[in-house]
Amino acid sequence: MKKWTIALLGIVMLSAALTGCSNSSPTAGNSAKEAGQKTIYFIPIVDTGAYWSPMKKAAEERAKELGYNLVFKTSPPSESQKNEKHIGFLQEAVLNKALGVAIAPMDPDMFDRKVKEAKDAGLKIVTFDADVKSKDNRVAYVGTDNKLAGEELGRRAAEYLKNKGITSGKIALAATNLTQTTMTYRQEGIKKGFASVMGAVDSNFTWLEPIQDNDQSSESKRQLESQITSNPDMVAVFSLGSEGPDTGVMEAIKSQGMAGKIYHFGFDYTPTWENGIEEGLITGIVDQDSYAIGKMVIDVLDKAIKGESVQENYPVPVKWVDAQQIVEYGKEKQKQFTTETK
Repeated sequence: MKKWTIALLGIVMLSAALTGCSNSSPTAGNSAKEAGQKTIYFIPIVDTGAYWSPMKKAAEERAKELGYNLVFKTSPPSESQKNEKHIGFLQEAVLNKALGVAIAPMDPDMFDRKVKEAKDAGLKIVTFDADVKSKDNRVAYVGTDNKLAGEELGRRAAEYLKNKGITSGKIALAATNLTQTTMTYRQEGIKKGFASVMGAVDSNFTWLEPIQDNDQSSESKRQLESQITSNPDMVAVFSLGSEGPDTGVMEAIKSQGMAGKIYHFGFDYTPTWENGIEEGLITGIVDQDSYAIGKMVIDVLDKAIKGESVQENYPVPVKWVDAQQIVEYGKEKQKQFTTETK
């Protein structure tokens, strides 16, 4: 009995000693503190598709290389309170004392105040894909100038139509969300670029009411089919990015037997385009290098956190890709699509 008592006492004393070491260890405390201080948030609009997936991959890879704990937050396209949810992600970053946040604000006004609050709390904020209203509330913007990108697509489309001898007709537009800042800028740019090439005959074209499908291809297909039926003189349609309108537009053109008669101009590369090349369902696209954007966002945020000088804007230009070049172009892009599994 005495031996058991001595043994038990020894175990208790050893346990107390180990517990005391764990609580007072400066190494353990510093490691936890350091991990918390190296946290940054990455908040894109979504994380799927040919545009967002490479961007996510690049951001994750670069953050890991630089030694950051990257917290990734987003919501599906169909989220009914998407703006509010993403503003909540920004608040979470503040509460968790992150060093910085990279965010794609969907509404420049709605996100402006919360971004300022995060800035005032000491976080470095980099915007990408879209910007906030007050430029002083963030340290930099990385990404495409969507108005200029739209202008490039509009110019290319107008040149294509003029070469075909088309100088009048109806034009359709399709997007996931028409009120999203990037989409309003693209629409504005497309019309401006189109008019700059068409010149005096620009007034011969009529722009139809834009289609919104909330990334549901069946909805953009249904709406465009109705517009084609009602407007037999339709000559072109623009899809402004995302799988829903891209697919829906091609399906509508095909179902109405208008391949080669209605020319389709798209935004951003997706393997989906390859399904419509032979049948003449896609004419050409402008593409953003989203992988480069993802990497640059983290690099700029890292510099800001370290107190290094950064530019106010880091523009990433778009590239025109004719339908016949899409397959070859896609071979290089495909390498960016596989996101590492955590």
